[in-house]
This record gives sequence, structure tokens and C-alpha cells, in this order.
Amino acid sequence: MVDDLREKIAYLQGLAEGLKLEEGSDEAKIIKQIIDVLADLTDEVEELQVAVEDLEDYLDEELFVEEEEDEEECEGDEFEDEDDDVYDNADDIDYVEVECPQCHDIICFESDIVDDEDVIEVTCPNCNKVVYVNDGSMPLPKGWKKKEEDREQEDL
Repeated sequence: MVDDLREKIAYLQGLAEGLKLEEGSDEAKIIKQIIDVLADLTDEVEELQVAVEDLEDYLDEELFVEEEEDEEECEGDEFEDEDDDVYDNADDIDYVEVECPQCHDIICFESDIVDDEDVIEVTCPNCNKVVYVNDGSMPLPKGWKKKEEDREQEDL
């Protein structure tokens, strides 16, 4: 690609010289500057191509190393059920459902948000309306109590 561009620029230079414009004329200056800019752009394109090729080589090398490492890790795990590790806690997570007051979609979020110390806003993914804030400014979702309230009732 770059060689093709260089050939075309050389051709343009030949055409410009063939015009036999006065050396100091405005037209000659503009044409010379345009050709110089094209040559500079071609140099930049060539540098970018080299950089991209270097990155491709680097990525290919890194991916190959990672694949080898993954294969080495998996060699001893042929009989292990990998899914067990991923889903062990999936059943332990409680979810809260609230209805969006604007579009009436049902929004689900983890119940830990209710008791989180940081202020967290839950927004409807459909209409972006805030459906719950855990700062006490909104009522708790139906059927939910803060863990602190549960502990206080257990202590009584």
C-alpha cells in the first residue's frame, strides 16, 4: 500500500514539473505543498503500519503464551467439575423486585443493596427512572426489612 502511494506521489511530482509553472508562483507553491503533505502522510501511514504489525506480533505471542498456560493448568483438572466453583453461591443470593413507577417494568437487584453502607441508586434500565435508593429516602421494597431491624427484633 505504501509503495503504491509513493509511486503515485512521484507521478504527481512529475506532472507538477511538467506544468512548467513559474518557480515562485502561487500555483507552484500550492502544488509543491500538497505533494509534500501527501509524502508526509505516506510516511505516517508507513509508521502506523509498522506499529500495527508489531502489536499484532506481540498479541499473537502473548495469546500463545496464555493458551500454553491455560493448557498446563487444565492438564490436572480433567476430572474436576469446573462449574461447581462458579455456581456454589448462586443459590445463596437473594433478590429484591420493585416495580418502576414510570414504565411499570419489574426491576430485580441484589438484596445486599438494601443494607449497603454506601448510597446506591437503582434505576430502571428501560426508562432510567430511579426505582430505589438505600439512603432511607424511599420505603423498603415490600416484604423486606433492613438486617439491623431484624437483629433488633431477635434481641427482644
